[in-house]
Amino acid sequence: METASFSEKSLPNNNMTLAIIAAVLGLCSPCCIGLILGIIAIVLSSQVKTKFERGNLSEAISSAKNSKILSLIAIGLLVLNLIFLLSFGGIAAYQEILENYNFTQ
Repeated sequence: METASFSEKSLPNNNMTLAIIAAVLGLCSPCCIGLILGIIAIVLSSQVKTKFERGNLSEAISSAKNSKILSLIAIGLLVLNLIFLLSFGGIAAYQEILENYNFTQ
């Protein structure tokens, strides 16, 4: 396994684009959990430059990694939700399941 090496003069990738995509796609995840994770990822990615400029390279790298992990989890939740929907026969079948669930309560 390779370890990432960063020199003290290079700014770590903040993964802001991935975080924004995750937040937008997170709207389609169950209970908008992906949206919440995407927003947290955006906040973490925005902290990378500030922490780097203050000389906290390890914290900047940590924020960048955490932002990427949260973004990937948010996108993964969307993929799992799509698989779930398709396994039940699409959105119409999913809505029928929800209606039946509401009538039984």
